[in-house]
Amino acid sequence: MIEYFRTDEHCSLKKIDKEEPGCWIAVFEPTSDELSHVRAGFGFAEEDALAALDLEEVSRIEDDHGYTMFILDTPVRDRSSNERSYKTIPIALFETPQNVVTICSVYKIPLIDQLKASKELSPTEDVHAFAADILMASSSAYFMALRIINRRRAELTSTTKRPSRKALEDLYVLDSSLVYFKTSLVTNDAIFEKYLRRSPFPTEDDRGRFDDVLIENRQALETTRIYSEILDSTINHFSLLMEHDLNRTMQVVATVTLVLCIPTAVAGFFGMNLLGIPLADYPWGFAVVAGCTTLVALTLLFVLKKLRWF
Repeated sequence: MIEYFRTDEHCSLKKIDKEEPGCWIAVFEPTSDELSHVRAGFGFAEEDALAALDLEEVSRIEDDHGYTMFILDTPVRDRSSNERSYKTIPIALFETPQNVVTICSVYKIPLIDQLKASKELSPTEDVHAFAADILMASSSAYFMALRIINRRRAELTSTTKRPSRKALEDLYVLDSSLVYFKTSLVTNDAIFEKYLRRSPFPTEDDRGRFDDVLIENRQALETTRIYSEILDSTINHFSLLMEHDLNRTMQVVATVTLVLCIPTAVAGFFGMNLLGIPLADYPWGFAVVAGCTTLVALTLLFVLKKLRWF
């Protein structure tokens, strides 16, 4: 799918019907024909055009073919987990002389929502400035995902006095999302810093925009690390609660087993089929044995309670 966007006089993003000079060309889940059309129109190398479709592609910058290409990771909902978590996928951004072109393997991504919601976009005709806006939106999309993850963590911890298996599974799913975020933000940070260090910018404003992109990305990385530490502490807390409950249960089981050993031993002793068993001929023999056994068991139970065994 290929969509075309342009900013209007209010600096808002509007969808247009066809390709124009100075517009943003967004390619989502492209077919081979659509990808060939974009490649032919802008002279992209085949490996560059296909890079964003490889989910294992590493973030990087290339500017050796008459255009500048950014490969960076952006967050999306993980459909394989019924969208309970997030993952990151690569998106390719091309700066050409007249247009900004993006290629992505997924249609609905938070980056697009961030751009559509923004009211202070640079004109799409200004390729450098609008490319910086897209990179900024990609970093801002992490904040939106982080807020959702942290809200879900708060819900799980506030409504659960004792962790259930499902609650722990949900927490581990959220933790895996933060691992993806940290890895992707670190690699994004490296390529942004590299680009700022080696590339001449047409104006100081353009350099300032990319400085803002780098700062936004680092803020997202720091927030991710903080949320990850909080989530790890929550998981450890839940694990300790489960271990405590298990220990208490084992103590109760051990106490009951120990107390029941006494009547079991007495019953085994008096149940031997031999002559001369004490109280065998006494009318109240059973009551005496049962009473003494109960008394000893209660005494043992009292002693264990005093020793804080349970």
